[in-house]
Amino acid sequence: MNCKIEMLTNMKIVYMRNIGPYGSRENVEMMKRFKQWINQHQLIDELKEFGIYGVPQDDPEKIPPEKCRYDLMLMTNRDFSKDQMVQTGHFEGGKYAVFTVTHTTEKVNLFWSQLPQMIQNNQLNMRQVSIMERYREEEGVCEFLLPIF
Repeated sequence: MNCKIEMLTNMKIVYMRNIGPYGSRENVEMMKRFKQWINQHQLIDELKEFGIYGVPQDDPEKIPPEKCRYDLMLMTNRDFSKDQMVQTGHFEGGKYAVFTVTHTTEKVNLFWSQLPQMIQNNQLNMRQVSIMERYREEEGVCEFLLPIF
């Protein structure tokens, strides 16, 4: 599987968080709510430019599934600190290896199972921050962003 290298900049973000097993129905519902919120706040330009990032915050091999945190975030310089529907924060940018995957359970599981080999084959030197998913307008495709040096 081929990858491209991308630099992400430091940005303000808005995000929603779910606590529970990764891949749950609640995470799918959160994505629907987040997209509605983005539309209501006219953040379509940010959505098109950056996409929505899915960020698993915990290692499910070390943290019980019911306590795993999953964030959906959108990069924006607008201030939503008073909005009750979202939280705000800051994203530390950096260098990422980007892999594009068909967004099916089978293909995503295949990506994760082949990840150690892909890291080795592409000689990637990983940073100790979360691997992120990125969803753009193209339905049926997601990108995995591996933090590298």
